[in-house]
Amino acid sequence: MWNLRVRRARIIMGQTGKKSEKGPVCWRKRVKSEYMRLRQLKRFRRADEVKSMFSSNRQKILERTEILNQEWKQRRIQPVHIMTSCSVTSDLDFPTQVIPLKTLNAVASVPIMYSWSPLQQNFMVEDETVLHNIPYMGDEVLDQDGTFIEELIKNYDGKVHGDRECGFINDEIFVELVNALGQYNDDDDDDDGDDPDEGEEKQKDLEDSRDGKESCPPRKFPSDKIFEAISSMFPDKGTAEELKEKYKELTEQQLPGALPPECTPNIDGPNAKSVQREQSLHSFHTLFCRRCFKYDCFLHPFHATPNTYKRKNTETALDNKPCGPQCYQHLPLLPRN
Repeated sequence: MWNLRVRRARIIMGQTGKKSEKGPVCWRKRVKSEYMRLRQLKRFRRADEVKSMFSSNRQKILERTEILNQEWKQRRIQPVHIMTSCSVTSDLDFPTQVIPLKTLNAVASVPIMYSWSPLQQNFMVEDETVLHNIPYMGDEVLDQDGTFIEELIKNYDGKVHGDRECGFINDEIFVELVNALGQYNDDDDDDDGDDPDEGEEKQKDLEDSRDGKESCPPRKFPSDKIFEAISSMFPDKGTAEELKEKYKELTEQQLPGALPPECTPNIDGPNAKSVQREQSLHSFHTLFCRRCFKYDCFLHPFHATPNTYKRKNTETALDNKPCGPQCYQHLPLLPRN
């Protein structure tokens, strides 16, 4: 009897411990499953777009070919096939083999080289945010200054091309992921795992509801648990508060008639606002170039700031021994190390 009570107590303690840790783990599983579903759905959409574009292009090519064939048939002069019959005879009693010989015109091969088109002027582009190539400086440079590669990676905020351990997520997938997770209830993490049949029914109902609400955002603002789970799965995207602010900005931009945060409505329009002079002329001061008198100039930056990044140089140790009898280190007022 005592052993049975101990076993029951252990089962109850195990259930309560699992209950307390189920919330964050459950939300992480949901984030992972929804993220994989959205990535797969995006690949399917991309494949469908490629197929539709290929079929439409193929249809246009066939239509154009048919038009050219009809034009060629209406001409008086028909092309003559350039053929020469080749025969293979035998000294024995084998029959002669005849086959037509078609002449193929010579085609010039593509030269094995790269052609460079010179530019008449330079074009300003944005700085790269991802390091695409780690230069090899040689073993001697790495031995003398081993922090070169580390400082180079830090200059790009640790982003190296090909490193996707945490997964790839952009703004579009982020908004779709939050909207998909917003369909879950906050109390579902306490009920998951109790009955597998009920869990399958909930999952089935949730998938049915996604068919018509895939692109529609939820009515209420998503819970904080969603952003905490996304932040734990993708720590390089920021904290939960940063993800929440980012979601607000992205959803406000998708609203009809929404303006960027630094833009003001037309001062002559019906939605004109009373703002300060600096705010109303922000786009003029930001985009208008004073050198070529154009908006959104590609040649000159808005404000030419000097590069403040400086690589740390290795400190050379000074020799404390005098170089000769007339060395400055023999002076009495010189401090010795």
